[in-house]
Amino acid sequence: MLSARGSVLTLAILTGGCAVDPTATVSHAIVGGAPSDPDEFPATGMLVVRDSLMCTATLIAPDVALTAAHCLRPPRFGGFGFTLDTDDSDGTGEVIPVLIYHQHPEFDDSVDKFLDLGARNDIGVVILARPILDVVPEQIDRPASGPVVDAGSQLALCGYGRVQWDLTTPVVKRDAEIVVDRAQAREFSTAAVDPQPCNGDSGGPLFADTPSGRRLVGVVSRAMGRSLMCDSGAIVTRVGPYAAWIERESRDRDPGGCSGASVLPILWLWPLGARSSGRARRRHRSPR
Repeated sequence: MLSARGSVLTLAILTGGCAVDPTATVSHAIVGGAPSDPDEFPATGMLVVRDSLMCTATLIAPDVALTAAHCLRPPRFGGFGFTLDTDDSDGTGEVIPVLIYHQHPEFDDSVDKFLDLGARNDIGVVILARPILDVVPEQIDRPASGPVVDAGSQLALCGYGRVQWDLTTPVVKRDAEIVVDRAQAREFSTAAVDPQPCNGDSGGPLFADTPSGRRLVGVVSRAMGRSLMCDSGAIVTRVGPYAAWIERESRDRDPGGCSGASVLPILWLWPLGARSSGRARRRHRSPR
């Protein structure tokens, strides 16, 4: 995955290696993208911890944002927040605390077996402490009537992070048109050519145009293979197969469950109802 935290490079989105966990906690911007027009992706913002970028996330309701599950590993210090600030060159403004966050209950946080397309269930939902009422949320894909995303499809991508894997610059919202390389039932990959996601784009949305409007069809999960240089293409979690789970968790305001605090280190970058397999839900309350 491609998340970002402080100076730690999140190899999560573009890196799926063992030595380097592509689902870690650092972030970079879209390689080959351009700064977003303020009106183009207004519902896409930053998931932050202590005002530092962790991942990209997108409003799908006034107080609900969609991101990648790996971005929601409990932080060691502080809690998650969300902001629609387009850059952090002058600090991060108007951060809304995250009240509760849900990793998909079947999210698999291992790395080695997900160097290629699979079913990692890398998707998560965050519930904000208060709604954002001046922005229209994005509509998610649904399996019954959603757009077909296959090899060769062109999708819009929006995210925050580095424009080059080894170049540290202020965090800026960027977007680009990407091409789908391969597609499977729960994941698809982007072509290993620019533009493509990089560190910090983990959790970033991919959109398809439909006759009834734009639909959020995927969120950036991790890098393809073991490369750390944002040159191998990225793996994206499809949204459609998880639509029912997303909608259910979006209604969950129960503050019970696991604490958001953790003694575990955060990796680079990249819930309600019992899980069908019988495993416990991953529901977390953000620490205050």
